[in-house]
Amino acid sequence: MSEIFLKIFVVSVLQNVKLIVYYLNTYTMKKITSLIALTLLLFVQNAVSQSVTGTVIDEQKQPIPYVSIQVGPTYGVVSNTEGQFVINIPSPADADKVIFSSIGYESIAIPLSDFKSGAYVLKEQVTVLDPVFITNKKLSPLEILAQVKINAPKNYGTQPAKQTFFLRNSYTNKMIDGQFELVKSSVDKKATLKELNKEIEDVMKKLKNQSSKSYSESYGFLYQQNSESKLLVEKAVELKNRERDVSGEQAQSKFIDIVKRYLDPNATYKLKTGLFTIDDSLKVKSAKKDIKPDVKTAYLKTTITALSSSLNNFYTKDGLDFFTDYKRYTYTLEGYSEYNDETIYILDFKPAKSSGHYYGKIYVNALDYAVVKLEYNLVDGENESKINLKLLLGVKMMEDRTKVAATFTKNDAGQYSINFIKKQKGNYGYMDRSLKFTKNKVSKDEETNMLKVDFLIESDTYTTSELFIIDKQPITAAEFKNVTEKEKYDINYIAKYDPSIWKDYNVLAPVDAIKNYN
Repeated sequence: MSEIFLKIFVVSVLQNVKLIVYYLNTYTMKKITSLIALTLLLFVQNAVSQSVTGTVIDEQKQPIPYVSIQVGPTYGVVSNTEGQFVINIPSPADADKVIFSSIGYESIAIPLSDFKSGAYVLKEQVTVLDPVFITNKKLSPLEILAQVKINAPKNYGTQPAKQTFFLRNSYTNKMIDGQFELVKSSVDKKATLKELNKEIEDVMKKLKNQSSKSYSESYGFLYQQNSESKLLVEKAVELKNRERDVSGEQAQSKFIDIVKRYLDPNATYKLKTGLFTIDDSLKVKSAKKDIKPDVKTAYLKTTITALSSSLNNFYTKDGLDFFTDYKRYTYTLEGYSEYNDETIYILDFKPAKSSGHYYGKIYVNALDYAVVKLEYNLVDGENESKINLKLLLGVKMMEDRTKVAATFTKNDAGQYSINFIKKQKGNYGYMDRSLKFTKNKVSKDEETNMLKVDFLIESDTYTTSELFIIDKQPITAAEFKNVTEKEKYDINYIAKYDPSIWKDYNVLAPVDAIKNYN
């Protein structure tokens, strides 16, 4: 450093010291604290992530769903069903490019400095294969599937792992019929029951033949080791108009809101339907709070693991039958594509006999025979599950109209796992039963308090589940053991879309129906 620059530097430091002393002598401690907080805030704002919102479209300006938008190995999202995405990129980022990729389209790489909010166009891919590749790799569809099963154990890892997940469920409910009738009470007179039944009847008339839509979203961490799993929920929200909701849960809630005035709010009740006990210690309470507390973690964990495990184990004897029972289906090698500079076989399948339940497409990496993408639909008129005890127990349930799309991602070790899965299914339900509330006695001398209800619920629900595995990292058996799963978690209710809820998360972008929900 030259002498003149050294003098300038020393003078500058002395001036800053004088300035600091001046502030210390002039400002109160409160103002100093505010000044420090402001300085830190400005620093943090300069260091936080950059948020980019966009849409991925094809050359005909049609949205492309489930496109991978990746910034380095750590940060990435997939576009939603409308091709929209929101991604938060930290500063500094661990990459200098943003890569858009989807099977059937040419990948594009955008310099990070040019990555702005807007529309990004992907061109449909025209694959021209090298004749040498065709000669060496020209297998029949059944030969390709045989290689898929042979290579599956090494392609799909089973080591303990921690997965960061985001789950969105969309529900469309229709109340076909609903009836509740109070038929017996140990404390109320018949006139009182008649009055209550009139009120319940008026409520159910408003729900009958009505439809409603709602959404639930959750974010957290799924830990898995062999067949055991643990779930930690960081945040959960539900977007629902509870006054217009016609789901079975809401019909029950409206019924409870009427009946609870005649039940002791401080007591617990045994709830039975016929010979079956539903709850030993039910506490009757309103469900109209902004927070739904004490939701069982096990239910959400079952939902998530059921979505992913059926595809992670598709090649086993209990997996999907179009991978395990070739006689049921007709397979066609539809063509080839490229994905991440690797060739992909595209297999089409459909039922060969009435015993085949599905039709769809299987995308197989030609180098290691891993399934990288899968699409399948349930044949019209088929059911994935069916219970018909309508005459015996007054119960009938059917799960049909199933449609699944899933993509797999490969880690640095060359093993694959679910990256994104979307499952749509229809559920028809009919239940004509009785409910019996019996108050749990505090003392032996207390009189029995009982209320019996006959009810009929017939509904049709269409559910769309979208599971996005944001990140997956290996863990040790000891790390898995040290994870403590909470038995319950809370859900925050919102009546309209709030963009701040997932502001700092890399999750699925909301579709227009969510953004316009009010």
